[in-house]
Amino acid sequence: MRLNIHTFIHPTIQTLAYEIIYQKSHKQPQYTDNEKTLGMLIFYEILRKWLTIDHIYIKKVDILKERHLLNQLDKYLIITNIIECYNILADVRRILPESYLKHIDFNNINNTFYYNEELQKYKIIIFEKFLKNYGIIEIINYLQKSNQINLNHVKIVCLTCNNNILKYLAKKHPQVNIYTIKIN
Repeated sequence: MRLNIHTFIHPTIQTLAYEIIYQKSHKQPQYTDNEKTLGMLIFYEILRKWLTIDHIYIKKVDILKERHLLNQLDKYLIITNIIECYNILADVRRILPESYLKHIDFNNINNTFYYNEELQKYKIIIFEKFLKNYGIIEIINYLQKSNQINLNHVKIVCLTCNNNILKYLAKKHPQVNIYTIKIN
């Protein structure tokens, strides 16, 4: 089966991402403003078809007010390495107020990912800057088996991802959506 891979083609997203990728590969200091802007743009792109907005009209005696509110029933869980991705995720709560962050070290998973609440009620976003190790597969296996999560409610987001990991995900979990800028 095929894997659902979505590449960001917007020139602003690509420019900011390639600056961050270049800075990482050449061990140069990273600019947090670029990462914050990139995070907002990436989350806008992945959420624009996933968010539901309720339109509310409030009628008063002489005026009519219109409000647009996010659906309060939708809750989002962002699984990420907060230490590495903090700058990118710093302003996400501005566009996604009903979101919760769960820290995980993708390099050292060893039974560190257990979440007590019912994961079925969340839409899950797994964010990793550079998807290069197989820890992501353990997380997806855990989500599917232990909590019986519908993997259509899971999105993996990364700046770059390894081709071998994509091949493995395509065999085991083809229904997962992956959003990336570059495939290595």
